[in-house]
Amino acid sequence: MFETMVVASRNVKDKFKLLQDVQEGCFCDIVAQVVRPPHDGGDKMTLWVSDYTENPFFHNFSIGFDESSIGRDGDPFGYTDKFTMAAKPSGWPGPFGKRCIQITCWEPHVTAIRDQDIGTLAWVLIKNLQIKLGHSGANLEGFLREDRESHGPKIGIRMVDSNSDSENFDPRAKEALQRKREYERLRQGQAREIKEALRAGQKRKHGVESKSEPKKGNSRSRRSEKRSKSKANKQGEGREPTEQVKCENEDKPASLIAEITKLVQHETTIDDGLVKLPLPFVNLNYRANVRVVDFSPSNLADFAYPKKESEYDDLSDDGEESLSNSETEAEDGQPIQRTLDDFSKVRNWEWRFFLELEDAAVAEKHKKQRLWVAVDNQSAQLLTGLDACNLRRDKQALVTLRDKMFTLWGNLEEKKVAAQEAARKGKPPVDSDDEDQRLPEPKNFGKAQLTNRAFPCCVKQYGIKVAEPEPSQANAGNGKRWQRMFQLFGARIVGE
Repeated sequence: MFETMVVASRNVKDKFKLLQDVQEGCFCDIVAQVVRPPHDGGDKMTLWVSDYTENPFFHNFSIGFDESSIGRDGDPFGYTDKFTMAAKPSGWPGPFGKRCIQITCWEPHVTAIRDQDIGTLAWVLIKNLQIKLGHSGANLEGFLREDRESHGPKIGIRMVDSNSDSENFDPRAKEALQRKREYERLRQGQAREIKEALRAGQKRKHGVESKSEPKKGNSRSRRSEKRSKSKANKQGEGREPTEQVKCENEDKPASLIAEITKLVQHETTIDDGLVKLPLPFVNLNYRANVRVVDFSPSNLADFAYPKKESEYDDLSDDGEESLSNSETEAEDGQPIQRTLDDFSKVRNWEWRFFLELEDAAVAEKHKKQRLWVAVDNQSAQLLTGLDACNLRRDKQALVTLRDKMFTLWGNLEEKKVAAQEAARKGKPPVDSDDEDQRLPEPKNFGKAQLTNRAFPCCVKQYGIKVAEPEPSQANAGNGKRWQRMFQLFGARIVGE
């Protein structure tokens, strides 16, 4: 009896496999990460998972770089593809290669997936997974069915954690996370090599020598040239959107800011009486023609901020260098002064800034309205075509960003700096966009008009929960209320 139990326990232990080792006909346990949102088919659910090992019998997902992707460094997932003629329909987020397997789940596992809210990036332990060829007959797939031999419903999937402090910690998840980090490093290197090869091919195609590219003018001269070209565009002109900014949903009519910010009221019946209740927010998208009249933070170097949370934080004690270790030394080889962010294990940077928008044109006797909108990381990536980084260290990236934003808002930054300088000297600040109340500007700034042009963009309205100490105002639960927010999206600067 004892020997039988020993053999049984050994079989259970040996049942765990890496995806690189699974074969047709086997039943196994795996620990893997969900790499795309589950597809809920009602009575069954489909997952795509990876443990970042490769299996020659899995479907091959290629990165698919082509010449249309050269101009969008940092956008391997094709956020900007919709603006190119060679847009690819595939939206596969990765990992690429033969690293992912499709798993079809039935009850009672479907209910467990819903109850645990298992979604993208979740690490899961899947037990007694059947591996066999899928319907195509070309690739292996996984099938998680009801265990009919058990004395009751046996759940074969549950979430695990790579953090050793978690009660759901599984060391196999941490090992898979280490493989994922190595995969990300490898993919980034391959992406750079592919793009460099494509660029070299384009240079040869257009008769340009790759070793001696002509130098572009410095950013100041480029902005000066743009300014001279737009000198005739006085404030209040340029109602037609600029061709240098493209926008999604061009077939949709443009809305005025007054329409975007108008409160929506919900009609309901209370005590046999019709009552209109103002909704705190509505989830709606709009298209608008606007101009930028202000921005925040005031310093462009603060448009990117360090993101302190990363799934790789769980690997911080494994003795390996981090993905951002290249910033620990200056160009002269001397260590860079440590900052609070360094001690906080900051590894990633994200865009986060705000723009104040104004109607490009309104009907006569109507006043132009203004609206502050947030620009998050993905929207800013699309808008600028740039990846966020430490702009206080990377001066070239800051110059590139300044050139991009000059295309969007003209000489707004220069006027804003001049107004701040005047305020520091005790002079009244200049409204960057109010002709009727325009005050004398600093002598060193001259009489320059704001040269920004109208541009198309999309704006979405949404709500967030914020703290609310007043119980009568807490409409989002205990101590919380809804705050209406607006966000810019779907716009891309295509010209400089």
